Amino acid sequence: MNNRLFKILLIFFIFKLSNTVLAEPKVIEWDDLSPAKGHGVKLKLDKKAPVKGTPDISEFDGSKEQLDNFLDDMKFMKEMQGESGFINMDLNNKKIKIAGYITPIAFDGENVTEFLFVPYRGACIHVPPPPANQIIYVKSATGLKADKIWAPQWITGILSVNSVSTIVADVGYSIQHASVSPYRTDINLFDLIK
Repeated sequence: MNNRLFKILLIFFIFKLSNTVLAEPKVIEWDDLSPAKGHGVKLKLDKKAPVKGTPDISEFDGSKEQLDNFLDDMKFMKEMQGESGFINMDLNNKKIKIAGYITPIAFDGENVTEFLFVPYRGACIHVPPPPANQIIYVKSATGLKADKIWAPQWITGILSVNSVSTIVADVGYSIQHASVSPYRTDINLFDLIK
């Protein structure tokens, strides 16, 4: 490949990457994750892939009994998960912003670093997980303290269509690096006066 062609391809790649990363995110709803009938791809889980979020025995003060009880509870919760559904391929590698709730699966001190993002509070903890096409696995997040997980949040990042198996649920989407911010809606003062 000549040097000129290489430079053109490099510039194109950098331009394409920067447009994806720097572009304004598309605000989506949870329904957008479920494609229109006949337009999605059936979720396929890799049964050999490692399960994300499995705790270490040290998190239970070295008690194998407590760890086993926890793992049994999580297995029961995962068994109650609904059908996987179809995945919306149109959202693959798109920068999105979506509102929802946090189900933590990994911490670094008081920071939540890995979590499942779900459409309603308590999903995967107090109530059965939603279908896999209604859960986003977030690998690395910034801006999320453990004491903020009960309030609704916005997450923003590049959405990937890929299956992930976690300790509490199977997941159809993931975001490698997400920014997290408190959920707020824009209030139009003129609408309040009407």
